[in-house]
Amino acid sequence: MFPELLGIRKEEEREGYVKMSMVTQENQVNVHGTIHGAVIFALIDSAFEVISNQGRRAVALNVEVNYRRPVNPGERLVAEAWPESLGRTTSVYRIRVTNGEGKVVAIATALSYSGS
Repeated sequence: MFPELLGIRKEEEREGYVKMSMVTQENQVNVHGTIHGAVIFALIDSAFEVISNQGRRAVALNVEVNYRRPVNPGERLVAEAWPESLGRTTSVYRIRVTNGEGKVVAIATALSYSGS
């Protein structure tokens, strides 16, 4: 699966919570030499995929990301996801990404659709 290509691992999953992680690589940098936002987004989206499909079949409608600080190659990132508002067909989730020092790298709000 796609997350495995980036080294994304699920560390913990329980009802209403998911924790995933990855170690960034030198080949994931942008023009500034820091980790590309798409790599951070992939970690966010992977956590969103798992949390939004707990007990239902869901697809993404929207993801909004606020990037808070740069990430260097070799840093370990952790994404934690939880539901903010569960609905019958649409639900909102929060995903927070932190670095090895526990500092916030990105915060996302994600909206899913579930027809079942």
